[in-house]
Formats: sequence, structure tokens, C-alpha cells
Amino acid sequence: MKDRYNRTIDYMRISITDRCNYHCVYCNPDKFKFLSHNDILRYEEILDVCKVAVKLGIVNFKVTGGEPTVRKGYLSFLRQLKQLEGVRQVTLTTNGLLLDARAMDELKDIGIDGINFSIDTLDSKKYASICGKDTLDTVLKNLLYGVSIGLNIKINTVVGPLFTQSDLESLIDFCQDLLVSLRFIELMPLGSNKRENRIEEVQSYFASHYNIEEITERLGNGPAHYIRIKNMKCVIGFIEALHHKFCHECNRVRLSSTGSLKLCLFHKNSIALKPYIGDEIKLEEVMRESIYMKPEQHHFEDEQSGTVMNQIGG
Repeated sequence: MKDRYNRTIDYMRISITDRCNYHCVYCNPDKFKFLSHNDILRYEEILDVCKVAVKLGIVNFKVTGGEPTVRKGYLSFLRQLKQLEGVRQVTLTTNGLLLDARAMDELKDIGIDGINFSIDTLDSKKYASICGKDTLDTVLKNLLYGVSIGLNIKINTVVGPLFTQSDLESLIDFCQDLLVSLRFIELMPLGSNKRENRIEEVQSYFASHYNIEEITERLGNGPAHYIRIKNMKCVIGFIEALHHKFCHECNRVRLSSTGSLKLCLFHKNSIALKPYIGDEIKLEEVMRESIYMKPEQHHFEDEQSGTVMNQIGG
């Protein structure tokens, strides 16, 4: 469907849990008050929302958390979502720790359209200091298995204060012979995070060290823009919600684990859908009217949104 700014809204991010098995420094779930199980939507309720979303033209879904793989039954849910009539793509974002060969094989059988691994460094000690667990070797083993069986893999790297040129170079070395997308994500000024664009440093490095080619075609459903480097199998992507603002072409909404529909990640306002689940006609009406009123843009340039990670649920 179209919103009031004539943007086609066809993509929904779905948080199936607020819980995570990591404690990343820029997210810091130790300070969060986790929701009770009764507060979280049942899978059946999420699927009811997705059925209505498809009727509205939202046909691409990304399943997130927290960490989605910590919720029991997530693989069965992904299969049901993928099999919904009208669904075009279903992808998963994860830290990758629990995606062993068995899970990867099932994801391939489900027909998952992509998996995003969050990996900010290949330095094991730094990785442990960022996420709170010394598990990098397991994550990389799982990632490489996914690549080996032909899954569409993306690596998401947050370029924060701890990110160094050494991190960049090791990630390039790791990915250059793999059919993956390596994407660098701007750290947004949430909470204590500073407002600075270190993505420019990464882009300057590529421009000065490699013969790069801009990729003009759209790769995936998200806002990343990509470059290709000669003699590398991987492609390189950048996501800059502040310094390369993409609000004018935003195609997404978000469903929180409690059933709130967020129309913009960086706005406080959300619409509670849970009271309407079970009444398909009313649910469709509320979703249609709400999505039509999606905000034109975020305003990080000139104000503090007040948004924090536990308010957005993924």
C-alpha cells in the first residue's frame, strides 16, 4: 500500500522476543526489564497480523528480536510465515550463536531468503568485550556452514567507537572470497551513543585502497547502498540512517514482540494491534489507517527522539 507521501510500504520487521543471549555494549540488555511470557504475542497472533499485512501489500518480512533464535519454536514459525499465501520473502537477523548445522539445514529447507549475522569484529577478545561472550569461533563456524550450503548471508557490522582499521581489514580479508554481503552500519545516537559518522572513514578507506564500482540495482529490501570491488566475491554495503538519510524511500514498518506497530524506528509513537487481533476486518482497518499516516522522516539532525532500544523491541 501507499502512505500519504506516496511511498510503497511492503516490508515489515517482526520482533518475536525482547530477550537476547548477548549483552552488547551499545544495546546493554542488562539494564532492561524483560517482558513476561504473557506479554509477548503468540506465534498464532503474529501470523494473524502478517495475514492482514499481506492483504495491504506488505509481502516482505524480517524476523528479529532481541535475538530471535532464543525463542522456542522460531523455526516452525518461520516455516509457517514463509508458507503464508502472498508472502514474497522472509529473512532472519541474528547473532548466529545458536545457528548450528541442524538449524541451518532446516532454514534452507524452509526456503529462508536471507540471514543477517551481526559481527562487529573478528578479534575474539574485542568481540567478547562487545557482546559479553567469547563465542566468535562458534558464530563464524555457523556462518561458514550457511555459506557452504548456499544460504544468502549478510554480515552486519556496527561502526562504533571501538571499531578500528584493523577490524575493517580483517573483515575484508575474511569476506573477500565468500559470496556474502559485508555491510557497515552507522551507530545511531541512542542513549549515550555520540552523533558521529565513522562510516565516512570506512568509505574513504575503500576509495583509497580499491577500485570500486557503485551498484545501482537494489539488493534486498532494506536501505543499504552497495559497492563492488574488483576480484572480490563479496559486495560491500553501507547503512547510514543519519548521514545518508533514506526516509524519502522508506518502505518499512515494525511489529514489536508485544504487538505494537511502529511506523518509524526513531519515533516514540506506536499503535497497539493486540486488541484487534481476532477481528480481521477491524485489524485491517487500523493497520491501513495507521500505515497511511507513517511519519515523513526522523529528526535526529535537530532533536533527540528519546527512543531507547527496549522501547522498540528490535
